[in-house]
Parts: sequence; C-alpha cells; structure tokens
Amino acid sequence: MSGEPSGRVRLELSAEEARALHAALEELLERGAEEPLGRVYRLLAWRTLAATGGSGLSGRLAEIARRSGSLEEFEAARDRELGPILEGLENPENRDP
Repeated sequence: MSGEPSGRVRLELSAEEARALHAALEELLERGAEEPLGRVYRLLAWRTLAATGGSGLSGRLAEIARRSGSLEEFEAARDRELGPILEGLENPENRDP
C-alpha cells in the first residue's frame, strides 16, 4: 500500500452487523436526524443488499443492487423496476391493523 490516500474507505461488516447499523440509523432518522444520516442510511442499505441474497422481492432488490455502480443508479433502477410494487407495500391501506 502506498503512502498516497486512495480516496476510498472500505468498511467490512457481517450481514448481521450491517443490518444492526442500518436499524440504528433508521431509528435516528425517525427521530428527525435527517442530515447527513439520510445518505449514509441509503448507502448502507444499497451495499447491504448487494452483499446479500434472498428470494422474492428481497432477491430482486439484491440483484438490482449488485448490478448498480452507484447509489443513484441503484435508486433509479429500483424505482423503475419495482416502484409500483414498493409503493403498494408502503401504502397504509395495505398494512395489517
């Protein structure tokens, strides 16, 4: 490794650790700490999905995350490919009481 900074930081977490960090950030965001945590939360979600698998909707999200080169690319592809499905799931009318 050279003495020059690479401009990149690599963070290695187990899937369990990443999910725990993601949940903690989500809790902070719900309390109103939007900036700058919002982008960190979204980045962690994207990279966690890319590193894990799944089936059904989770599997499709993971596939989109793996083929995306940036957070913005991931969010655009996710919205384009799964937007109506995700919007339907977020609709309060579709939730259990």
